[in-house]
Amino acid sequence: LADLAASGDLEGEKPHEMVIGRCQRSHDVVEPRLKTQWFVKTGPLAAAALEATRSGRTRILPERFEKVWEHWLTNIRDWNVSRQLWWGHRIPAWYCPDGHATVSAEVEGPPACEACGVPAARLTQDPDIFDTWFSSGLWPFSTLGWPEESDDLRRFYPGSVMETGYDIIFFWVARMIMSGLEYTGEIPFHTVYLSGLIRDPYGQKMSKTKGNTVDPLATIEEVGADALRFAVVHGATPGNDQRFGPAKVENARNFANKLWNATRFVLGARPATISAGSERRLPDVTLLGPAERWVLSRAVATTAAVDKAMADYAFGEVTRILYEATWNEYCDWGLELAKVRLNDASLSDAEREATWWALVEALDTYLRLLHPVMPFLTEQLWQALPHRATDPDLLIVA
Repeated sequence: LADLAASGDLEGEKPHEMVIGRCQRSHDVVEPRLKTQWFVKTGPLAAAALEATRSGRTRILPERFEKVWEHWLTNIRDWNVSRQLWWGHRIPAWYCPDGHATVSAEVEGPPACEACGVPAARLTQDPDIFDTWFSSGLWPFSTLGWPEESDDLRRFYPGSVMETGYDIIFFWVARMIMSGLEYTGEIPFHTVYLSGLIRDPYGQKMSKTKGNTVDPLATIEEVGADALRFAVVHGATPGNDQRFGPAKVENARNFANKLWNATRFVLGARPATISAGSERRLPDVTLLGPAERWVLSRAVATTAAVDKAMADYAFGEVTRILYEATWNEYCDWGLELAKVRLNDASLSDAEREATWWALVEALDTYLRLLHPVMPFLTEQLWQALPHRATDPDLLIVA
């Protein structure tokens, strides 16, 4: 400034408040820096990915995201895949003293510079690493032994359904489809299910910086893995965010307790005429009252409704159906009405036994239907129920 003034070149000066960009984590000043980067030409890759969705080989749910997918892939730019970070897959490029670049698929690098023949001993590898999304885009096939034709690769690739948040449809889903088609000739999955984001109770995105995150491990320690799992799925709809807080977790925990207590009641209500360890059998419907027949019919109807919701990828609807059927129908009505019949001395032993077997049959059905959402609790409860000789040892198999 003094030099400009001395030479007469200073037009003027005035105070100016400057906004300096800082890193959110380290608070260091962020300064732009020009540096040579590695790029992937994405035009042909994007065209193949678009063909996969346009032809119906890959389906995106909810369907409204197909427009977003189309817009992004038809306006795609080349992909900067190099990063200046400490950890990751190293860029497979080596330089000779004259600055020639040689790219090699060999782990040890090329035997010599492709341009001038300088031997490997005088080559240095690029210090950059691949973009995280480049590396993770290889996940569907690289974890299965690719490029070798392994048994795992033949059995598990292509996969079926990919579930992820809608916010990484480009960062990850597009990368996986482009990479899968380029390297294997196959799409990695036939359906992309885009879930919403889990936000805090006030609708804000969870962030470690903001301090509004929920620690899954701490929640599991407090209420169990099944309660957390049920709370996350219950009420969720594809592509829509959900607010997550203590109320949802408490409701899920209460549901788990209800299921536990219902099973404990059924086991404790076994008529004395049925010996412990008896093989499970279907009740004689001619010996059942209207309430027991209703309980069994509702279990059948619930199974059909859950099957349809599963086929439609409506997982939140699955939990709603099962919550209503288990708590409001089976527990609040079925068990309460069965208590009267099980304690009715005017009924025959056969009628009371049929009532109990109806409760066991319906409970077994609900535990099977709930197992994908609440695997640990249902597995333990199912182990305590009477089984048929043809039942497997584990509910996850049954």
